[in-house]
Amino acid sequence: MYWANFLHIYQPPTRSEEDFRKIGNECYRKLIDVLGRNQTARITLDINASLTERLDRYGLSDVIDGLRRLAERGQIELTASAMYHPILPLLPHSEMARQITLNTEVNRKYFGETYKPAGFFPPEMCYSKEVAQTVVEMGYRWIIVDEIALDGKLGHSPGDKVYNISGLKDFFVFFKERRLSAEIDKGAYQNADGFLTAIGERTNKHEYLLTGSNCEASEHHRMEQENLLRDIYKSRAIGTCTISNLIVAFKHVEPIEPLPSSWSASEDEVKEGIPYAHWSNPDNELHKLQWQLTHFAIDAISSLDSDDVQSRQARRMLDKALYSYQYWWAGCRPWWDMQIVEQGAAALIEAIQEAKGLLPREVFSQARGLHNDLHKKAMQLEYSGDAERMRREYLKSHPQASIKQASVLK
Repeated sequence: MYWANFLHIYQPPTRSEEDFRKIGNECYRKLIDVLGRNQTARITLDINASLTERLDRYGLSDVIDGLRRLAERGQIELTASAMYHPILPLLPHSEMARQITLNTEVNRKYFGETYKPAGFFPPEMCYSKEVAQTVVEMGYRWIIVDEIALDGKLGHSPGDKVYNISGLKDFFVFFKERRLSAEIDKGAYQNADGFLTAIGERTNKHEYLLTGSNCEASEHHRMEQENLLRDIYKSRAIGTCTISNLIVAFKHVEPIEPLPSSWSASEDEVKEGIPYAHWSNPDNELHKLQWQLTHFAIDAISSLDSDDVQSRQARRMLDKALYSYQYWWAGCRPWWDMQIVEQGAAALIEAIQEAKGLLPREVFSQARGLHNDLHKKAMQLEYSGDAERMRREYLKSHPQASIKQASVLK
């Protein structure tokens, strides 16, 4: 059996420098150390370029250097992604392509020629056919999504074949197994024995296990992940490989049309046609206002002359303002944080205001109106108790969601 372990490292712009440095010490440096001491170990890794920039800015360039060395040795396969962790299916094609291009340019600046990704990680594994088509246009060979994209069900992830996407010749799609990935995230396995017991008889078959998780979790869970990796690599009880290795190792290829999905989507959400409900729920009025302001900002700033210095600065500010967390924390599924919602809206407004003098006055008036409506709705949800009610209703209908994860995600 092969274990293709995918790790995603990213920190939102709301994270303080102190917390950022703490995670750098407790997570990134330890991961590099574990892999460095076990040279036969292989993983696939996504590092958002916005994180790469902050590592350099805060004096953690040794993390970049360590990842580069491991990539040069073939222990790490680096993937492509989107620069500021936006929800790609909810953006226009031009914004998708821009975020992907920025991510590639910045990571190549720091990693050099070592950064030659074959695969693509859509933030939050938010998948649509349009995202896949954009990724193909940009020259990538495969994409990783959640297993729910296979047929709308959980627990059906394949382990003995690979798939390509119908209509996209020679473009592969890989499905992350959710249960085992979530248990790794939660620190459920402290050693190789527990992990191998969970896999069961599959260890003796010509199969693969594809897990995918955030490398940053709570301090306790990070320690458990580190211990698990160290123990598995030391025991060599299971072979490890990169995702691209699977294309070579498994020759049975079938065409498929993955469903719109995310790694947080539940079966009922996929069935109801709301696979991105954590970021854009049609029944959530605050989400509607957030996306009205988002698309208003995109339209306004996209209309500017790109050669103008002021417009370029507004464009850079908009790029950064499209990060996913502001929508996630507005969802009440079950996570809610009015401050993060307000920070996201403020970033969008600041990008528009940066273009003062370049846009008609009515644009700023409309933007302020949207911002005011968004603020009022957030206040109403916070102080009326509606946000808490929505959270409890979601937990009642989706008991598998853990409220304890909220402190980890902030």
